[in-house]
Amino acid sequence: MIYVIGIGIHGRDSLVERPLRLIDEAGLIVGGKRHLDEFPAATGQKAPFKGLSEAASCIRDFLKRGKGHVVVLATGDPLLFGIGSFILKEFGPDRVEVIPNVSAVQEAFARIKDEMNGVKVLSAHGRETDFDSLADEVAGNTKLALFTDKENNPAKLSRELLKRGVSGVRVFVCEALGTKREKVSEGTLEIIARRKSFDPLNVFIILNEKGGSQKSGFGISDSLFIHSGGMITKEELRVIALAKLNVTRHSVVWDIGACSGSVAIEAARLTCGNVYAIEKEAARVKDIEENARRFKTENLVIIKGEAPAALKGLPAPDAVFVGGGGEGVEGILSLVSRRLKKGGCVVINAVTMETSSKAFEFISKKGWEKELLLVSISRSKKVAGLTMLSAHNPLFIITGRKPL
Repeated sequence: MIYVIGIGIHGRDSLVERPLRLIDEAGLIVGGKRHLDEFPAATGQKAPFKGLSEAASCIRDFLKRGKGHVVVLATGDPLLFGIGSFILKEFGPDRVEVIPNVSAVQEAFARIKDEMNGVKVLSAHGRETDFDSLADEVAGNTKLALFTDKENNPAKLSRELLKRGVSGVRVFVCEALGTKREKVSEGTLEIIARRKSFDPLNVFIILNEKGGSQKSGFGISDSLFIHSGGMITKEELRVIALAKLNVTRHSVVWDIGACSGSVAIEAARLTCGNVYAIEKEAARVKDIEENARRFKTENLVIIKGEAPAALKGLPAPDAVFVGGGGEGVEGILSLVSRRLKKGGCVVINAVTMETSSKAFEFISKKGWEKELLLVSISRSKKVAGLTMLSAHNPLFIITGRKPL
């Protein structure tokens, strides 16, 4: 039989009578040096941990000899990014019993005096980390706890999240819990990103009050936006444009000729990255500002100015929406084509055939993947107690995707 026993932050003192007896009576004890040193009086063979495959081979060799049971010492909860999952897969549940202890994550939340309800636990320890996915996790959760290592330490994780537009979160680094070196630091990603060193035993906690608040879809009613003189990308057309833009959790977006800011605001609710709303008319800028307050889109950056000049110095975008009246569309697309990231999308809404033709021709000459839609939308309305349809102006939607 194999017993996988979790050791808490207080070492031997964290164990009750049964696991202590199992350790004392074990024929083979596998564990890290720190854990093995907690049991100097144990008489069984001690095998310092040198890797998963070596541990499995050592256990198999011992079990073939049939001289007692095996104990594998683990940290905290062995099934929380621990060795317990590996041992179960290697030897099967009938030959393994897991005896958990208080995990480092539980201890960390106790230190910061916050409940663990809703926390998602991830690990960047000893594995390649997908930082885009990590940014998605921060956006999608109110509480995140990460096991880190020397390479993927809290400073590096903070820097990578900042690059992907994550902001407005509180973070804690809980180091060497239960030891004389114990330290709990609170701050922001910006503060932690500047730290030079960390204890190798640490838990990185990210608290995001807005986590999970972004909609998984889009399509806010036009009536919820402030707009002047009907200058708004209508709800149904906005939904199509946003779908074509393919905004992800970490996209940087430009909305050129933003009018009321409806496209920019919906995009800002879909990404942790910054969304830049460029509008030249002062009255419309005020509408965007009020709509941004209304929808609490803190990652929306409003720029009063005229494209393409107003685009100078902005971060390279993953997605660009071009609305407005269509004036100077070729000059705007010329700059966009240079700045748009590879694989990125540009979507142009055009009311006139001339603007549509210029935009489609420009993208065609670039050799990009392209698409042109003509969309006609009609809404029902009541007239003298009856229902009839009222049509919006038809709209051309041109999409171009820059090659990878």
